[in-house]
Amino acid sequence: MWFDSFSRAADKDDPCEIFENGRAIVDKGRNYVFSEPLEAAIDVAIGLGRPLLVSGEPGCGKTELGYAIARRMRMTRVHFFSTKSNSEARDLFYSYDAISRFRDAQARASGFEDAPDIADYVEFGALGSAILDAHPKPEVAHLLRGRRPYQHPGQPTQSVVIVDEVDKASRDFPNDLLREVEDLAFRVPELGRGGPSGDLEPETPGGIPAGSRPIIVITSNEERQLPDAFLRRCVFHEIAFPDSKTLGRIIASGLEKRFPKTAGGFDLPDPDRELLTDLLQEFRTLRLDKRPGISELIDAAALLAYPVDRPPPSLSSRLWATVPALAKLKSDRAELTALIERKVQLDAS
Repeated sequence: MWFDSFSRAADKDDPCEIFENGRAIVDKGRNYVFSEPLEAAIDVAIGLGRPLLVSGEPGCGKTELGYAIARRMRMTRVHFFSTKSNSEARDLFYSYDAISRFRDAQARASGFEDAPDIADYVEFGALGSAILDAHPKPEVAHLLRGRRPYQHPGQPTQSVVIVDEVDKASRDFPNDLLREVEDLAFRVPELGRGGPSGDLEPETPGGIPAGSRPIIVITSNEERQLPDAFLRRCVFHEIAFPDSKTLGRIIASGLEKRFPKTAGGFDLPDPDRELLTDLLQEFRTLRLDKRPGISELIDAAALLAYPVDRPPPSLSSRLWATVPALAKLKSDRAELTALIERKVQLDAS
């Protein structure tokens, strides 16, 4: 991978089926609108082999970005990790169910079960799975054990890892990832010395080639400052709120995904689309408790659109229908209704 590998993949417009944690994903990442600065940041992250740390307003497309990268790069595997307040760094690589093992040990003591492999209680997490994918199967076969072993693709495969809302976890979480994120290797001490000959350590080998190295996308709502040592290991990009032209492209893309052609088709003429983007941008300039973002804009556009095989409803009735989508708080709704009232009166005149 080099510094233009993502940009050069822009001409690959054929569909790509992707799987999130082993499940087929239909819509996530489709029709994503990339800005030039975002494409440049992705190229740099891939070229340097570093995680891409993405911030921006809620609903601006941070989480969706990982799926969009996978589709453009034609990577079928996406490993998703949703950070919780009690998440530990180890969870990103693997989890060990000690409680189940203790329960089964008691059952064995009563003579009901045979002794299981410790690997029966190990489950690999998002980044752990991606690291296993990146190695030839024989190199990690000693970790692919247990009743439900991890389903390795069979050959080295590059995948995308999404670590969502990293700032939800404790401050120790990113600090505890430093070595593993840089080396892309980890150990599973609970497995002891694995392998049939008993001479293999319970760890993954290092030195993943660039062509197999996972692409890591980490999202942040900037709810708190991340540690400097963690930031040093990342490429940072803030998804800024788009301009009017880009908003129009996002609306068109969102409606195409929201209303498949098999549904008969919906229409949102350019004047209505421009009116909606103007309404959103003007609304965002007011003193609001929660400003609407891209996600709310697409919902509003879906409410403003109408079936092509029916006469269009009045613009005023469609504008009022967008209020619940754009204003999520009672205090903001009063501002939006007043703004729409002015727009309706102006249109009527």
